[in-house]
Formats: sequence, C-alpha cells, structure tokens
Amino acid sequence: MKKLIFAFMTMLLVPLAHAASEFEEGVEYTVVSEVPSGKPEVTEFFSYVCPHCYSFEPLMDKLGERLPDADINKVPVGFLGRDMGPVLQRAYGAAVLLKVEEKITPVMFDRIHRQKKMPASLDDVKDVFVANGVDAKDFDGVINSFALNGMIAKYDKLTEKFNVRGTPTVIVRGKYQLNMGEIGSEDRFYRVVEYLLSAD
Repeated sequence: MKKLIFAFMTMLLVPLAHAASEFEEGVEYTVVSEVPSGKPEVTEFFSYVCPHCYSFEPLMDKLGERLPDADINKVPVGFLGRDMGPVLQRAYGAAVLLKVEEKITPVMFDRIHRQKKMPASLDDVKDVFVANGVDAKDFDGVINSFALNGMIAKYDKLTEKFNVRGTPTVIVRGKYQLNMGEIGSEDRFYRVVEYLLSAD
C-alpha cells in the first residue's frame, strides 16, 4: 500500500517539476541583479527609432491589460537615432510630464516607422506635440526643465545600471532580463513575465 501511495504522489509531483523548470535561467532569462525590487514591475528600455520596439508595442499594451496590478514602465534610451536619439529620449520624458504619453507614443512610432517621417530637429518634435493637442507654451515650459533633466539623468542611470545595449530590453522586478530571442512567441512572452514576477 505504501508503494502505491508513493507511486501516486510521484505522479502528482511530475507535472509540478515540469512547470518549475519550464523556463530556465540562461535560456529565457538572465539574472542581472541579486536583489529584486519589492513590487511587481516590468521595465522596457526602448527607442522611438527602433523598429522592433514599434512591433513590440502591442505586446506591452496587452501585458498591461493582463497584469493590472503590475507597474509597466518605459525607459527611453538615448544611444539610438544618432543626434536625434537624446532629443527623442527627451520627447518621451516631456510627454510623461505633460500627461500625453499614451497619445504621443503611438503617433511618434507611426510617424517614424509607417509614414517614414523621422523628426530632424527639436522643432519637428514640437510640431508633433502641438498637432496632437499640446499647447506650444506648455511644451516649451517642460522640454528643458529641471524636472525633465532629472528624468533624463534617471533614464541614463538605469540604462547604464542594466548595461542596456539594444532595444527592446525587458527587465522584470529589477532582477531578470528577458532573452527575447529565446522566448519565441507572444504567449510565451506573457508566461515568462508572469513566471518571473512570482519567482524568488
């Protein structure tokens, strides 16, 4: 009887062992910090000029819908886009301060990647904001402000902290970096993130 009970318990544990090892360090994700953040958060390092980020945007939107209790954050990098890289990084920060990020980000992505109209100057960026309902004076008031300069410093510090060299880069709980090339599908992306949010 004891043998039967043991065999039964072993059968029950096999699926659990499989589930625990479904995603592996060094395959779907890499540990980039020993100490995780104390809250459920997912951070995407991105650039408006990155075509992969443009394609990735719907997945991040759906992730936010799937995980309403998680903090979904974006960090714009300044090292892509040559001279316009820091300008577009600043544009994202300005959109956040002006509370128009949800409107400006899709427009900026569409303009650059679908319409092939890459902004060539800060004035071009300002035109995009104004065309989408932002008062020109409000834009001028934040684009070189102390608050925005502080945000840019934070963006750069996080980019350096996680040694981000390409986009999109996704960090979960400040500890795990997703290996996007190994994940393979949209469904697995969501499952890996959910797994890491509950990992030790």
